[in-house]
Amino acid sequence: MEDLIIIEDLMVLTYDLGKMNLDEAIIEVKELGDGWRLPTIEEFKNILYPNKSKIPNIKDDFYWSSMEYASDAAWYFSFYYEYAYFTNKNDTLYVRAVKTFNGEAALELLLKDF
Repeated sequence: MEDLIIIEDLMVLTYDLGKMNLDEAIIEVKELGDGWRLPTIEEFKNILYPNKSKIPNIKDDFYWSSMEYASDAAWYFSFYYEYAYFTNKNDTLYVRAVKTFNGEAALELLLKDF
């Protein structure tokens, strides 16, 4: 698959969905289909950032995570500074979708071209 890579137990899109507020990001990611989601802060810190050089088109910028901070704020991860912090959900940040790579996802990948 040219539009995704597999890193540990995550399927990661090889492109950003754009820069948008959190509500728009959630909608865009859901439109990719079952299982696609925003990464957690732990996935950013433990999987995505350490493998940054393997992820095509990743920017040294801010990316939305799936984790809320408050009713009007959510966590994001900075690939430039290697830290997580929170910001207003109306701010526009980059979006990179992930999906848990398990047996079901592997079968879906295999059957996709048939």
